[in-house]
Amino acid sequence: MANLLDDIHVKDIKHLDSTPPEGVTVPKSVMTLEAEVVVDPQPLKKLRGYAQMSRDVSTLLPAEAQITLHALFSCFDKQKNVQEGLIGDLLFGFEVGGVPRNCSFMGLQQLQRAGYIKFQAKDNTYVDIMSDLIGSAWVRYQPKLLEMVYEP
Repeated sequence: MANLLDDIHVKDIKHLDSTPPEGVTVPKSVMTLEAEVVVDPQPLKKLRGYAQMSRDVSTLLPAEAQITLHALFSCFDKQKNVQEGLIGDLLFGFEVGGVPRNCSFMGLQQLQRAGYIKFQAKDNTYVDIMSDLIGSAWVRYQPKLLEMVYEP
């Protein structure tokens, strides 16, 4: 959204000098704004397959973080897109998929420490997983993770 706003340029500001037709009341506006919107298509990123995403998982990450990454990659591969979500929804979804909740929780915490994800509270501040605001926080994927997901 911010990029679209950056592309809007005020082209011209004109003073209304024309006389309106008889019987027409003109609103008491002093000027008319005209904007030109430049709409450049955003380049689409191609999603890698599960095997390609998994290939780049670091063996230096703790086991819980690796399991959580594989669960995320599996979701991306099945849905054929990448979507961020609420932490509670992710934990529930992984648990339904067979990953114990405590393993996913620890994995998300480790991924945050390693710079793969961040947690964003409702007030748009980034919080730690141990924060009181974590229950309604969004999991935000960072470039480090997205580079593993999308083809260059």
